[in-house]
Formats: sequence, structure tokens, C-alpha cells
Amino acid sequence: MDNTESNQINQDLRQSTPYAKYMQEIGWRIESVKNVSIFIRPLGILGAIAKIQRAPLPLPWGKIDPILKKHRVWMTKLEPWDVKLANLKSKGFRQDRWPLLATKTQRINLSVSLPGIKSGFKKDARYSLRKSEGLHLSSERNNFPKFYSIWTKANRVKKLWTPPRHQFDSLIKAFGSNCFCITVKESAGALVLVHQKIAYYYYAASLPEAKRLSLPYFVVWNLIKEAKKQGCVTWDWEGIFDLRWPTKSWKGFTHFKKSFGGEEISFPGSFTRWF
Repeated sequence: MDNTESNQINQDLRQSTPYAKYMQEIGWRIESVKNVSIFIRPLGILGAIAKIQRAPLPLPWGKIDPILKKHRVWMTKLEPWDVKLANLKSKGFRQDRWPLLATKTQRINLSVSLPGIKSGFKKDARYSLRKSEGLHLSSERNNFPKFYSIWTKANRVKKLWTPPRHQFDSLIKAFGSNCFCITVKESAGALVLVHQKIAYYYYAASLPEAKRLSLPYFVVWNLIKEAKKQGCVTWDWEGIFDLRWPTKSWKGFTHFKKSFGGEEISFPGSFTRWF
């Protein structure tokens, strides 16, 4: 596992080198200032927009602003890691109501033993896991084309958009050995990205048949075991329901995620500056 950036405390997945490589592959320009990645989307004659995600404050605006000006950025979206919001208003940022990233997540401590992790699961998760394990199914590791196929079918059922295959492949290529997936049968699976010993539950899919058999619980438990085997110390669910910015469709999978226990982590939300 590549931990070349492990000396950067609390650096989020969005501020990693593989993620920047992925974003560049799908059309964003990347500028870096003091280990902070700035993602810039050129819009031709209309200038550009930019986003800075999960970066710790304060930011070196004296160096960032000239870069934004050079690229003719007229809107900058900031989603900081922490709550130290000093000087954001003085820099022209105002809180908005349309965050791009989840504003709250749930994390599980993986540094304890597997029985210790499982003991933190709630009753419904333990029951569903026993139910799925009783089927004596086998899981397949790192069959990314199969996962993409399941994901596409599941999103079609839910009427959700699926990123094009070339974007998915770019993500897998950028993260390399810091990316793994598990699939079960032809109906359930999930993809995990790893950064700084944190396993991020990035994409997941399950067809109606899989849900009836509680296969998502089986998938997650196998992913957790794999993450622990790879040396991860934290499991990050990559988003749960947040009353501050409520999205009703998130309530279902939030119940699923919270049934595994863990600790809630809140982020300050999203801020926008217009020029």
C-alpha cells in the first residue's frame, strides 16, 4: 500500500495524488499550492470554475488567488475539512446550500480485532450478516468489470446516473493497488479506495435479489476484512444523512451504514465565492 503522503495529517482522499491524477484524466486542470489541490474546470470562452475540497484551513490565498485569476475562474467552491472558518467571509466566501460532498460521514475503528469490530455492529447488522453467511456464498475480489456491470444495473433500477466506463477505469488505474472491490454472485458489490490507511466505501451496488438475501452486509464485512488485511486503521462510509442539508433518499442507506456502528464525523459544509 502506498503511504508516501502519510506524513500529512488528516489529508482527505480528495487531496491525494491518485485522486488528482484521476481528476486530470476526466478533464480537470490541477494546480497545487502547499500540498493543497485546486481542481479547475475550463469552460472555453466562459472562463472556468474551481473547487477545493477537504483542505484544512487556513489556506494560502495569497498564492491561490493569482492562480484562479490566471485561469479566469469566476466561481470557486470550497468544502473545507475542519471548522476553522476564520477569514472566509473576508475572502468573499458565503455558505451555500448545495454541497458537492457529503457533509457528514460515519467511521469505524479498524485497529481493533475483527471480533472487536463485529461487536460494535448493531443487532440488525449482526442478524443480516448471519443470514447472508448462512448461504455459504463465495466472494470475488477485484473483478472490476463485473462490479461496474452490477453497479450499472442497480443504478438503472434506481434511475440513477452511472459515470461512463472510461471514467471508472481511470479511477481504478489512478489508485492502482490502493483500490479494491468485492462482488458476490452477479447482484452485489462495492468498491473501496484507500488513502493514508483509511478505507473509503466509495461505490456500492445491489440488485433487489441481493437485498432480499442481505448480501450488502456480506459484501461490507468482506471488504472490512480485506481493508484490515491491507493495514487500514479506519473505515469511512463516505456519507450519511445530515439534517443540516437533508436528502430524503439518503435515509435508507444511512440506516444500513449506521447499523455497523462507528463514530459520526461532521464537516462544515460548502462555501462559494463568485467573481
